[in-house]
Amino acid sequence: MRRRLIGILALVLLTASVLAACGGKGNSGNSANAGNGGESTNAPTTETGGTSELEPVTLTWYYPLTQLQADQAKVEEAINKIVKEKLNATVKMMPIAIGDYVQKMNTVLAAGEKFDILWTGYMLKPEELVRKGAIQPIDELLDKYAPELKADVPQVMWDGLTVDGKIYGIPNQQINGNRYGYIVQKRFADKYGLDPASIKKIEDIEPFLAQIKQNEPDIIPFGNFGNYFDFIPQVHDDQFWGVPGLDNHFFIKTNDPTYTLHRYPEEELNNYRLVSKWYKEGYIYKDAATANFTDYEAKGQIAVEFNVTLKPGVEAEVKAKNGGNEVITIPISNWYSNGYSATTNQSISRTSPNPERAMMLLNLINTDKELYNLICNGIEDVHYKKVSGDYIEALADTRYRPNMDWVFGSVFNSYLKQGQPENIWEETKKINQEAEVNPIGAFKFNSEPVNTEIANLNAVWGEYKRGILTGTLDFDETWPVLYGKLKEAGEEKYVAEVTRQFEAFLKEKGLK
Repeated sequence: MRRRLIGILALVLLTASVLAACGGKGNSGNSANAGNGGESTNAPTTETGGTSELEPVTLTWYYPLTQLQADQAKVEEAINKIVKEKLNATVKMMPIAIGDYVQKMNTVLAAGEKFDILWTGYMLKPEELVRKGAIQPIDELLDKYAPELKADVPQVMWDGLTVDGKIYGIPNQQINGNRYGYIVQKRFADKYGLDPASIKKIEDIEPFLAQIKQNEPDIIPFGNFGNYFDFIPQVHDDQFWGVPGLDNHFFIKTNDPTYTLHRYPEEELNNYRLVSKWYKEGYIYKDAATANFTDYEAKGQIAVEFNVTLKPGVEAEVKAKNGGNEVITIPISNWYSNGYSATTNQSISRTSPNPERAMMLLNLINTDKELYNLICNGIEDVHYKKVSGDYIEALADTRYRPNMDWVFGSVFNSYLKQGQPENIWEETKKINQEAEVNPIGAFKFNSEPVNTEIANLNAVWGEYKRGILTGTLDFDETWPVLYGKLKEAGEEKYVAEVTRQFEAFLKEKGLK
């Protein structure tokens, strides 16, 4: 019986080999877009002999950068030497200025353009893209073409990228908790005797801003240009948890067993009033609503900025972007997490001609340290130099320095920058494990029933938001007009739908 089975198996293998040879490279029976794991080729392995079985393809990848890089083409050429050898593929890198990313990608998606990979996250939310049919599920692709990557990512992250039972993104592993607070240039903190321990809440930094305003005419006291200073839950005496997946204006109170939703609580409105006050005092740049933050940060002209993730080693990152000036951090919240809020990820486009090879590429980026750091830092001895161990230093005249490792893949594969602690990634993983978890962090909102209302509400907020967040618009004068427009745009219908789904979620989870 054993010999008979071996004989049958040999015959099956021989038949398969003959059929494959007859099909040849010109076999048109394989769909160019076989969908979720449908391509007949397997991921290259030592058993299959690398790329010998893979057709050459070109993969297009969209992602945001704070600043576009002068040596982008040179680095892309180096990237493709590796990708060509290992995957028989060519990557067409498509960086977009971060301020234009959402608008550009909405245009690309609306046009039905064929491309393969897009960065998704806090600006371009995976769940909303799922509802629009813009990205595809990747469960089978992960199992077949990226088993190493799948095994390396904690299950909580896969859960955070799961919609209706299917996974729609690959998380760029990094800090998975939040801790808000201030980043202050050390030279000014030392000069004016700033005591970090005295800063317990947002308002406490105000006397220091006044000193900068009075004595440093060429310095902007508070670097608020419309980003990252929306109402921050957990900052105001730990009173609120934000409700994830919505428009940042829904909250529940901590320790509230009823999980009652709060929309635009007074604490949030007071935060906007504070920004209005600071603008009038001259602590915020007069043209902040239209100017570019990085233009002033790069010259070291920002004394204080607000940061949403005061992670281990952030001082080194900010120093590199801050004209080389050393900084200190002042946390005003504890570490907390929504579980995984899909902040930075890669997704595969529904229009991808080669989803299987796209998954192979994402697996390679997250498991090949050389390739990942080439994308993040450029070419050794051209854009940076090795200092010692895993530490690197950007060359003074470098033409490639994105300084956005978190956009490309797992930062746990990153080379270390000067000033980062040697155990930074171990500490980061520890924070991920120990951060306090939002009790309603698993809530996912299906926006489909109110897509029209959301679009209208976003349009209204788009008209006012930057002016409010920079204080350029007086909040008490603006809010009655703004809220009236929000009601006309469908505010009440939107809130009712959120409430309905949230109540269903609470019952399903046994929380109510």
